Amino acid sequence: MGLADSFGAEDRVKVKFSDFYKLIRESTKAELMENALNCSVPYKYIRETITGNLELEGNEESSTG
Repeated sequence: MGLADSFGAEDRVKVKFSDFYKLIRESTKAELMENALNCSVPYKYIRETITGNLELEGNEESSTG
């Protein structure tokens, strides 16, 4: 059995829809954050986007949702 025999077609894996949804949601969140960092978006706006909380000037924070 050679090294080439170890690789085959992709196997199917059973995944619950709720787990699949969480996986896709977190993947999308990570991709958006990566794009924001690559485009030099200020960190304040990235944090607000990821957390969903509006950051006011100073140390005060207000929840918007």
